[in-house]
Amino acid sequence: MKRNDFQNWTYPAVALIVALVGWEAIIHLFGMSPLILPSPIKVAAALTSHCGQLFTNGLLTFLESILGFIVGSSFGIGLAILFLFSAKAERALYPYAIAMKAIPLVALAPIVVVWLGGGMASKVVLSAIISFFPVLVNAIDGLKSVEPEALELMRSLSASRWQTFVKYQWPNALPQLFAGLKVASSFSVVGCVVAEFVNAQAGIGFLIKSSSYYLDTDITFAAIFVAALIGILFFGIVVWLQTIVVFWKRQDHATKETDFETKHSTSEGII
Repeated sequence: MKRNDFQNWTYPAVALIVALVGWEAIIHLFGMSPLILPSPIKVAAALTSHCGQLFTNGLLTFLESILGFIVGSSFGIGLAILFLFSAKAERALYPYAIAMKAIPLVALAPIVVVWLGGGMASKVVLSAIISFFPVLVNAIDGLKSVEPEALELMRSLSASRWQTFVKYQWPNALPQLFAGLKVASSFSVVGCVVAEFVNAQAGIGFLIKSSSYYLDTDITFAAIFVAALIGILFFGIVVWLQTIVVFWKRQDHATKETDFETKHSTSEGII
């Protein structure tokens, strides 16, 4: 295992241990009731005893998040490409995209549920709405972040506007686009959970709402933990896809690591 890989796992693990110890200490120091703040041990017990329920509801939320992410990202990328080829479309539609982002999701959720019902459709739509904006903004910035010299070279080679887009602008925008996709992956889970709060019979949001209503705080925290795991898993999937699609960045990073290790070994040898 490489040094950086070891640190990537060690630091979060240490931070988690410190957080759990601090959590337990706060409960004992302030004598907090389990109804207000259950101990990590009780939350772990709830994760074990209700693992089937948590898995079923978590899987549903995960699937809804994936669908919402795909829909929202597709619209964001498509609109960014439209804006690239049509300045008039950008001037006409971009302000409304910004306005959509400014509307709180909790305000949109009841309206969407009334329109589409309490089924999967409303969760997917809300997940798509919250995923849409970061992908759109990063895709636009990436597509427009071009070197004038490179564009001039494409023109000198008699490349059409579409060829310039496919051969240069799109690959050049991918790193920034994936930055937006990573943000959207976590947001999509938030959109689903909010929708499940409003009206649902299953899902992590529904489980959080129902358990808090009956003061099963340990189950509530366990469900929140599962929601966080879903977000981390989704984020990890997007990062993995980025290493495959934007492969040249991975190669550049590996080259820099090799150069650093070589210089470090050389300096140690000199010393």
